[in-house]
Amino acid sequence: MWYFEDFKPGDVIDLGSVTVTESEMLDFARAFDPQRFHVDHDAAAGSTFGGLVASGWHTAAMFMRRYVDTVLADSSGEGSPGVDELRFVRPVRPGDTLTARLTVLGSFPSLSDSRLGIVKPRCEFVNSAGEVVFSMVLHSIFRRRD
Repeated sequence: MWYFEDFKPGDVIDLGSVTVTESEMLDFARAFDPQRFHVDHDAAAGSTFGGLVASGWHTAAMFMRRYVDTVLADSSGEGSPGVDELRFVRPVRPGDTLTARLTVLGSFPSLSDSRLGIVKPRCEFVNSAGEVVFSMVLHSIFRRRD
């Protein structure tokens, strides 16, 4: 079980990897972000991307799944007040394998509730070439140990 006190500045937490499939990319984009370079092979080929790319929101959702599976599902997590510096750094393409990691930038006790603390990690997805493709600074609320 993860509590506020378990996150120390400088900690790096490996969240595992996921391989992006074209069918998942298309399904997500058709439902939530149907821009031509996400849903149409021909239009994507003629775009600045030169081919089909994942929606940044799909990439963010895949990251969130890794975070939930590795940390939040077995934690004292109480939600999040928001995200800063959300970046879709490089295109994500079908077949890319992305590795997720959290780097704890800081943590501080809640000023409004002494039972809680806020952890501030940089969240990243890195492709197999070692390039960051997605990044955000998250604020996660966790209960403190009694």
